[in-house]
Formats: sequence, C-alpha cells, structure tokens
Amino acid sequence: MSNLRIDADKCIGCGKCVKMCLADNLEVIDKKVHEKGTGCIKCGHCVSSCPKGAIELIGEEGEKPRKGWMDGSLISDEDLGKLYESMGGGKTGKEGEHVWMTTLQGEELDKYMDDAIGILKEHASDLPVVGEFEKWRERNDVLEPNPILWDGKQVMFIFSDSAERAFNASNKMIAKGFGMGIRGFHSNALMLAYKEDPEKLEAYFPGAEGKMHMAFVIGHGRRLIEPLFKPIEKVKGLFR
Repeated sequence: MSNLRIDADKCIGCGKCVKMCLADNLEVIDKKVHEKGTGCIKCGHCVSSCPKGAIELIGEEGEKPRKGWMDGSLISDEDLGKLYESMGGGKTGKEGEHVWMTTLQGEELDKYMDDAIGILKEHASDLPVVGEFEKWRERNDVLEPNPILWDGKQVMFIFSDSAERAFNASNKMIAKGFGMGIRGFHSNALMLAYKEDPEKLEAYFPGAEGKMHMAFVIGHGRRLIEPLFKPIEKVKGLFR
C-alpha cells in the first residue's frame, strides 16, 4: 500500500520532491510526479518540499499522521544518552562507517530555527510552512503549537556518511524511545533548510561527521486518558 497521496491537479512537476526523496521513490513523468514503488520510508520530506501542497503522507488506514502528540517536557540528558547508545553511540556497521548525533534545545534551538527559517524564506519562500510559521510568530499565542516543531522542544540531528545508516540509526532510536515514552517525527522543513545552505547551519554542529540526513523532533508522548478507562472497566466487571 502506498504511503503517499499525490494530487495530480496540484502537481506542477517541479521535481523538488524528487530531489528530497531519500528512498529514490519519486520521479516526474509527463510533468507530474509519480511513485516508483521502490520503498517509501515515510520520512515526509516530499510533503514539506512541495510548493503546491500536492503530496500528503497517509497512515496504513488512509489517515494523516498526527504530530501533536508530545507534552512539551524536555527529555533528560540521561535519557538522551540512552537513545544515543541505542543508535550506536557514534559508530556503527563496518570499519569507518559512522553515525554522529546531537540534540539542540532552548536558546540554541531558537537561534537555529531563526537561521533555518531565514534560509527557507530566501530559497523556498513558496513553501506553505514558511508562511504558516511567520503567521504563528506574529500571533505569539503560547497555546498554539509551532507549525514546524509542534509541541516538541528538542530536535535531534543525525549525521552520517550515508542516508541508509542514518535511517537505520533513527529506527533504533524510535524503537528504544517507544519503551521510554518518547515520541517524535522528522522535520522536513529543517532538513530542506540544511540542504539549501548546509555551510551556514553546520556551524551549530562542531565535530559533526558526514552529512545531516535527519532532523528529528523529539519529546515525551502525551498520556492518552480514554484507553486508561478500559482496563478499569474490566476490573469493575469482576465485582458486579
């Protein structure tokens, strides 16, 4: 089953999504983008790179994935260390194959966001998310989620000498984080900003090895109230 919904009426065949696709799953045919079927990895880079909003990332049941699932609290340095360790701790695979990661938060992340948005405004001002972010900043409503980070307050950046190794590391991080109550999603906008001007943004990552392949917004998952009542009802049933 496809992970993408492509609106041919909106697509202008610009090829930006093809350039961003790390799985080489997209191609332009007759001025319209199509999936090759080579294995979409659900990163969503194509979604945010499309200037016309012609691509949607859909779930297994046809529903759009939800990103507003974090409670806004910070992941501790100790827990970040556990995530790093699960990803290989700096080196994985064969000799010489590296994965390097770090996490930005607080004022450092705010500065990074300013630079990233500045790059997007200069090189990709037609992206819908750029306008959404500017409007959000003007409204200055603390109760409204950031259209790029949503409820996340930290971004983990993953560098490597290959996209495949970076994604393997991120999958290990997701699996480890699931048991720790940690959730996240790939920030396509931040990845696009890096691709447009890597030299400017690499100043935030002294000592990084390889190229950035992942910008992963992370945080603690929200507690879902409704499912908690179901086991309680089962327990009550024992005494009826």
